[in-house]
Amino acid sequence: MANFSIQEIQGQDHALRYVEKYLQNTNRIPPLLIFYGPDGVGKWSLAERFSFHLLCLNSTGCGLCPSCKAFLSNSHPDYIVFPSDSKIAIGEEKEPSEFTIRWLIAKRINFQPHLSQFRIVLFPDASLINNEAETALLKSLEEAPKHTKFIFIVNNLSKLKQTIISRGICVPFYYLKKSLLKEVALNKGLYLEEFFGGSLNPYDIPGEVIQLSKEMVETHIHDSIALLQLENWLKMYKDTHPEWKEDFNYTTFLDLVGLILIYYYSQNNYDQNIPKINCVFEFKQGLIKNIANLEPYLLSKLFYQLCNLT
Repeated sequence: MANFSIQEIQGQDHALRYVEKYLQNTNRIPPLLIFYGPDGVGKWSLAERFSFHLLCLNSTGCGLCPSCKAFLSNSHPDYIVFPSDSKIAIGEEKEPSEFTIRWLIAKRINFQPHLSQFRIVLFPDASLINNEAETALLKSLEEAPKHTKFIFIVNNLSKLKQTIISRGICVPFYYLKKSLLKEVALNKGLYLEEFFGGSLNPYDIPGEVIQLSKEMVETHIHDSIALLQLENWLKMYKDTHPEWKEDFNYTTFLDLVGLILIYYYSQNNYDQNIPKINCVFEFKQGLIKNIANLEPYLLSKLFYQLCNLT
């Protein structure tokens, strides 16, 4: 199917070789594939296309068989995609909730697939699997039924237990060349900014919000009073965000602003701005901890430091 082709993924030749080899000989597919590398470079897109082709009843990604039609309508019973915006827990021993690890083990992976030859369990952000849940998965990964394949997506292998990594095949993804980024963004009508680096938009954020954040940082970065105004705007944006009406994620928004700050501090007087850049990196590391209601403290600390360094 031309619009869902694996070859549509550009700039990731290494990962494509893995996927093509496994589709040519499905008996060699390991129980766990770990797609790792920067955000916005094709990990999710390739995992989705690989799953589409593997589940196809004709093994071609034909787009016409019952499996392909179910996949394209987001109703495939053998394609289990865990949430990408909340922690994944082990679940209760009795009647575990959906999309917990005990639910997966008890209700899904030990049974035969409903429609396809295989069942695929995809974790779009495997770093969200909590410690207890990750431990509970080990046996399932070691003794996974031949019909069940796991795909973990993560931007850094250090976010997974070594015992998990050792049970899978790690497929690396890399930053894309600028020329390719511009070509892909132009062909697909995607929003692209210089500070995305070697990634297509690494954030699931509307382009209007990205542009607004860029303008706010650019106009408020040069003196202490303006920085305090920027801090106040960022705090208010948690409750007032008309440009981002659906699926708003405040932590992701703040992480974007941190990236923009680093970009601007790096563009001018880099050596003098190193202490500021270090403060922003510390801020971003704090956001990764996903501790509830920590953002106001992290923001206050960051802008106090930036004002003192300005």
